[in-house]
Amino acid sequence: MVYLKLFSVLLAMMLSMPLASRAATHTSRLADYLDRLPEGPGVEVTVILEAPRMDAAMRALIRGQGGALRFSSGRRHELRIPAGRLWALLGLLPADVFLRFPYPHAPAAVTGEGVALTGAADVQALGTDGSGIKVGIIDLGFGSLSAAQASGDLPADLVITDYTGNGTGGTTHGTQVAEIVHEMAPGARLYLARVATSLQLEQAVNDMIVAGVRVINHSVAWFAAAYYDGTGPLCSITATADANGVQWVNAAGNSRNQHYMATFSDSDGDLRHEFASGQNYNTISLTAGKSVTLILNWDAYPVTREDYNLFLYDGDPDAGAALVASSTTTQNGTSSSVPYEVITYTPAATQTFYIVVAKANAGDADLPFTLFSNGANLDIRVHATSLVQPADCDTVLSVAATNLTDGPEGFSSEGPTTDGRAKPDIAGPDRVQTSLSTSFAGTSAASPHVAGAAALVLAQSPALTPAQLRAALIATVKDVSTAGYDYRTGYGRLSLDADGDGFNHDEDNCPLVYNPDQLDTDGDLAGDACDLDDDNDGLADALEAAIGTDPLAADTDGDGLGDYFEVAFDGDAAAYTPGQDLNPLAVDTDGDGLSDAAELTWDGNGSSYVAGADLNPLSSDTDGDGLPDGTDPIPLDFNYADGDVGPAGAPDGMVDVADYLAFQQMVLGALPVGTLELSHGDLYPPGAPDGVIDLSDLVLMRGLLAQ
Repeated sequence: MVYLKLFSVLLAMMLSMPLASRAATHTSRLADYLDRLPEGPGVEVTVILEAPRMDAAMRALIRGQGGALRFSSGRRHELRIPAGRLWALLGLLPADVFLRFPYPHAPAAVTGEGVALTGAADVQALGTDGSGIKVGIIDLGFGSLSAAQASGDLPADLVITDYTGNGTGGTTHGTQVAEIVHEMAPGARLYLARVATSLQLEQAVNDMIVAGVRVINHSVAWFAAAYYDGTGPLCSITATADANGVQWVNAAGNSRNQHYMATFSDSDGDLRHEFASGQNYNTISLTAGKSVTLILNWDAYPVTREDYNLFLYDGDPDAGAALVASSTTTQNGTSSSVPYEVITYTPAATQTFYIVVAKANAGDADLPFTLFSNGANLDIRVHATSLVQPADCDTVLSVAATNLTDGPEGFSSEGPTTDGRAKPDIAGPDRVQTSLSTSFAGTSAASPHVAGAAALVLAQSPALTPAQLRAALIATVKDVSTAGYDYRTGYGRLSLDADGDGFNHDEDNCPLVYNPDQLDTDGDLAGDACDLDDDNDGLADALEAAIGTDPLAADTDGDGLGDYFEVAFDGDAAAYTPGQDLNPLAVDTDGDGLSDAAELTWDGNGSSYVAGADLNPLSSDTDGDGLPDGTDPIPLDFNYADGDVGPAGAPDGMVDVADYLAFQQMVLGALPVGTLELSHGDLYPPGAPDGVIDLSDLVLMRGLLAQ
């Protein structure tokens, strides 16, 4: 929980910072939520952002913090974001945006994150759930199976067979694998088989072929049956499946840091391999009570006379350390002389142990060999060619693991095969939830995502051969890690193309609608084919079609006021109401000679209408003085001429001798006549001023004084 504790400390520090009050309101909830998250890299959270509009600036803020917009409905937008960037995003959001976690809820059944990430949810949404396809899951145990069925995480009608003679229980590994397949393809019929030997595996496969199974998932690593070069009995089993129309999907293995490979080298003639110059051993750190299995095999299959041995010491063998375990089977060319040695050892104390690979005889050839540890990392390791069997077999879809942010897992076995072929083929997500784990990690979790996806593709196109199915799944991947094919993630992470328009789930701006042109007028990452508001102006395309505005332009009449602003002038953007809304098809709604934009910017701020400070764009005569706003010198002043122009052109609210004297000065030309003077002093003819101040106006002014 170190990561989470550090993050909680960060949150506590942030409380003292002068950010928006909404941050402090939700900090305790944030910390509580994060305390329940799984540990490890790739930890992300889902949050709901409530905002009036999701514009380009908001999207840039989200992307800048590593977030991704997933779904939108009205003002609610679902984001997925790295947990460590959540606070930073909160501090950057505008004041009118509200961030919250999803409403509290309890699951009826666990759904792993990989279903949405890989596009399987898209396929399901379009009506394909794997129905009609049978999927086999061959594993080492199905513990807690009944509980998973009771919770709804596995179906009641699955078929399960025990080939070990010890029952179908044991480890829960197979149950979690089956749950992922079921989440990906909930309509597929599941056939489960527990095995412990290659013979049991072969029998299970033969029975599944008879039952009509089309896809087999095997999240199991096998060692020493061959030199990881696509040959041997395991590859014969997978080839039989392929020949009978069954696609085999296999975990690539988690041995990237538990693998060593070299050609035997012995410069000092002591028959021990030199792992480094002058160093005749490898080292491994073991924990008390925790078993490790070491597997040595060399390139001399199927049987050999080249005799290698494997030793484990509790210290430096050249310094008198004790031998604690060894494997010294004699390889003499007989049918049992398979070129491998195996040690399984459980240490009594936590310490560093020393591994020695040696020849039995000086005449044994220097051959390429591999050393695997099944339990702890080797200190001297080789990442390349760390694939296990049967992930190395030609007809198998070999699956590497990527985390939920598409990072290649450091433990995921790496290609190529020992004979140089390109493996793995594809990557799948891990660290997903099951009913038995909050974070099921490893290629064991990645593989069933691909197997479930294979069932979905077969349900759409049942006539596909295994080779065609493999090509179809690889064709739509999302390229991750190194550009192009790489030995960490194969061709890329699984990403389905649900609508068949040539764009996978990660690239398609309308994943549920066929739109090969990917047109996105407003650049909001939602293609026009599925965007309810193509110009992103806040008005639904259907409403714009009804009122005649352009659904691809945010300001149809080009008056500087967006269509949304004009239609929502009465506070309701769902309908256009003449007389209450501005006309989005006219620059001057009230026809008074002033544009709507000019009337709204009367107070210097065109973002809203302020009565008494702006002109009314729905009224041609805002002040009701009989003069249209476009010709009224003072359109916000009810100004029938009243004679108040004095003293000296400065109305004082009274009509007196000072006004008469000012009139005289204007008539004589000694005092300039401006807009203000005209609005108060143009008295003639009464009710229809002629736009000048002259003797006729002076005469009427004298009449006003006489009253």
